[in-house]
Amino acid sequence: MVVVLPEGSWSDRLSGYDVRMVLGGDDRQKSVRNGLALVDTQHVVVHDAARPFATVDLVRSVVEALKDAHGAAPAVPVADTLKEVRDARVIRTVERSSLWAVQTPQAFLTAALKTVHEKARVDGFVGTDDAQLVERYGGLVRIVEGARDNIKLTYPEDWRVAEAMVAASRPARHD
Repeated sequence: MVVVLPEGSWSDRLSGYDVRMVLGGDDRQKSVRNGLALVDTQHVVVHDAARPFATVDLVRSVVEALKDAHGAAPAVPVADTLKEVRDARVIRTVERSSLWAVQTPQAFLTAALKTVHEKARVDGFVGTDDAQLVERYGGLVRIVEGARDNIKLTYPEDWRVAEAMVAASRPARHD
């Protein structure tokens, strides 16, 4: 396991675990590339700490989807109506029937992911996730069923939802 961390972070808390640590980069893509430098396995799973509720089954699903693909990502169908907006004015309603919200963990053939990261570096392209890099350079990315409770902690209210999820999963105390 490779853990990519910002400078001065929790590396002391990982001592004693069978992990290799590497310093992250200026952005997510550079951080993943730094971590990939330490990976020599056939497959690699990339996951963000911002999604603490990913399950072992979800990891298995994305890895299994690599049988006929370069990459795999969990996703859930978009439930909300989507609007394209400019200057606070609605331009159009976006057809959502084929839109999915992508999550992590994402799995890849390691060689393919390393190749597309290098191409993106040379091209100066920065994607929003690793699957986008594989797509951009012609690789096949499969979608597997994600989980709506695999939430991403981005905004302050997300933390309140996460705390409620953790509290709901704890067994009741009988003092």
